[in-house]
Amino acid sequence: MDAEFHNPYRGPRGQWLRGVFHCHCKEGSVCGSVPLAEAARLYRDIGADFLAVTDHNRVTELGAVEAATPELVFLQGFEHSQGLDLLFVGPSAAPLTGVPLREALAQSGPDMLTLVCHPRPNKDDDYWSRRKILAFDARPDGIEIFNGHYGTERLRARGCLPQYTDFWDELLTGGDRLWGFANDDFHDVADFNNAFNMVWAEARTAEAIVRAAKSGRFYATTGLLLKEFTEDRGCIAITLETGAVGRFVGPRGVIRAQAEGRHFDYTATDEAYVRFEAEGEAGKLFLQPLFRRLQRAAPSPRERSL
Repeated sequence: MDAEFHNPYRGPRGQWLRGVFHCHCKEGSVCGSVPLAEAARLYRDIGADFLAVTDHNRVTELGAVEAATPELVFLQGFEHSQGLDLLFVGPSAAPLTGVPLREALAQSGPDMLTLVCHPRPNKDDDYWSRRKILAFDARPDGIEIFNGHYGTERLRARGCLPQYTDFWDELLTGGDRLWGFANDDFHDVADFNNAFNMVWAEARTAEAIVRAAKSGRFYATTGLLLKEFTEDRGCIAITLETGAVGRFVGPRGVIRAQAEGRHFDYTATDEAYVRFEAEGEAGKLFLQPLFRRLQRAAPSPRERSL
């Protein structure tokens, strides 16, 4: 049996598109302080390509802001906030806001991105757990591994945590193939641009962005950017735009290799998965995991004749 890895970055030609899948506005959420039109201008002015508006338990009307900000691709969505928070994002949002979470997940369909929000916002918090995720008949596509809202000075002073990679490794180690996202969870100006995703999409459309995200063709970041990524039968080569400390991480969150610079190489062996993360002056970066898969050896002449 030969070991190979499922590489989510293999796929059709595309382009890197920048954006967030978690944003609130003053009109749609009582917790939001910035009007949607102003928020859209902020994202446009930093060069974002897409924005998902995900107010609590409602789908906010986007017609006016789409017309006023054609530079952005808007995705409809909402944050299901009836006990446990989970994002539903798509080209158009199904009427699932009043449906119990279990049913909403089951009905979300292949065109809807589903994403666990801020799973461990406080130390030793069991807000989301693996048991709770596995209790659903349908699985979400991913989890937030970094939430910029919980990284603001105000919320850190209250003991909040923005990063949840330990929980991600717990899920991945258990065999749960969930992608890792970073969002600023925009409520206030202090949240803005604290985290975002770079999505490798076939086209600059809502449909293509959601399709790529559901397939794992993206990376999560707080500012550090990827320049190049290659992989061939587990031989991984990564180049970052700027220098950082980079780590290859395997099951149970064990660091398999670590180095400093812009170029990183690693050859995966028997790991069930391996993922790469880095941290430098420009911020943090999290690539999606490569999952090991076994391929049958070529059949013998006798087997081919059977």
